Amino acid sequence: MTKNKSTNEQETIGQTTTQGLEDFYEKEPNVFKRPLIEHLGLVRVYYFIVCLLLGVIGGVLGELFVNNYFSSQGLTLTSLWQPTSSVNSDEKQQVIILRTNEINKAETTAIGNLVEAAGASVVGIFPKKTDGETIWDNIYLPQQQLGNGLILTSDGWIVTSEQVIGKSIATDLVIVMSDKTMAEIESIVPDNASGAVFIKAKAQGLKVVKFGTNQTWSPGEQLLILANSAANGGYKTVLTNLEKTNYQQLTKGQDLLQSTEIYKKRILVKDKITKEFFGSPAVNLKGEIIGILYGGTEGNILLPESYFSQVMKNLLASGQIDRPYMGVNYLDLAHIVGLDSAISEGRMQGAVLYGEKGTLPAVMPDSPAAKAGLKAGDIIIKVNSEPVDAAHSLTEIVQQYKIGDAIKLTIIFQGTEREVEVVLEAKPVVES
Repeated sequence: MTKNKSTNEQETIGQTTTQGLEDFYEKEPNVFKRPLIEHLGLVRVYYFIVCLLLGVIGGVLGELFVNNYFSSQGLTLTSLWQPTSSVNSDEKQQVIILRTNEINKAETTAIGNLVEAAGASVVGIFPKKTDGETIWDNIYLPQQQLGNGLILTSDGWIVTSEQVIGKSIATDLVIVMSDKTMAEIESIVPDNASGAVFIKAKAQGLKVVKFGTNQTWSPGEQLLILANSAANGGYKTVLTNLEKTNYQQLTKGQDLLQSTEIYKKRILVKDKITKEFFGSPAVNLKGEIIGILYGGTEGNILLPESYFSQVMKNLLASGQIDRPYMGVNYLDLAHIVGLDSAISEGRMQGAVLYGEKGTLPAVMPDSPAAKAGLKAGDIIIKVNSEPVDAAHSLTEIVQQYKIGDAIKLTIIFQGTEREVEVVLEAKPVVES
């Protein structure tokens, strides 16, 4: 538009200089004292200034038009300022980046695809209905769902949270697949070490999703909590963020006491999630399962997938869980602040064997640890050369082994280092 306007102006000036110079300067005697032909240089200056002003005005109006136009089309403009020269960083240029709503639609589509893919591996868990007096008595309603479970094997092994199962027995429950088909339950196997519960359904050909690894987890990454809602429309989802991978709920100092037979570390997510999602898998945006929703006091705790994937081989072979038993209680030096240096020996890593006098011994009587000569105050810093540190607690390391394995412990006591071999055993059955 500016170019056309300038051309028109030039044509007009050309017509003026050839058709009426005398009339033109006679009408303005106070301005043009000499013939205009002698002042064409001055006219060019005036013309340049006018064009410059018109250009500035056109640029301002153009920017207002562009901003208003893109806003009306659902587009946003983002200004990115960059130095034009590495020598003079004060000189900056503005680069306009267009970001349309199509990107958001693509992201939404990706999450939708993720829900469809992972959703087929999530089941709903319901109290089993007996034959009712009417057809309505046999219908499973959404509010009757106890929680969710994650399919681990194609032949019917499923994992859920102890909060979902409670004290139910196999004949009390049924599972509902994403396609609304139902299956009865053969057996329920609780895992007291982790708080997970394994159930065996009478089913074949189930879909299994891939698991992640904690080596790829990072605080802040997005997680999708996915629940089965076959009784009311398919799936329910919550998008949240991972906050901590080594979280422990603490209300008093004694909560810091750990056992080699019970996992206490959990994964913390950002948002409080309702009970209808308990037992649901948490999926990262790569489509990997990193844990299941355990609940906790605020519904934001996950059981890491490693807690239940470690025992799957044993479970498939025997139909039961046989956790290794070492028999110590300890304080994790990597996750405790303000501990007496006489106990920690100034160390920030390792597991110091410790208990509560009269109620909880540091070393359980007649345990593998007791047989190997471990005692209160020992600080275990390595297991088979693997360090006990912030990322790997003593419990997590010991539970990687199986009954009958001999493990070598590196121990510090009063500044002296020694090595001790412990043979892991089956945990003794406690008579009720």
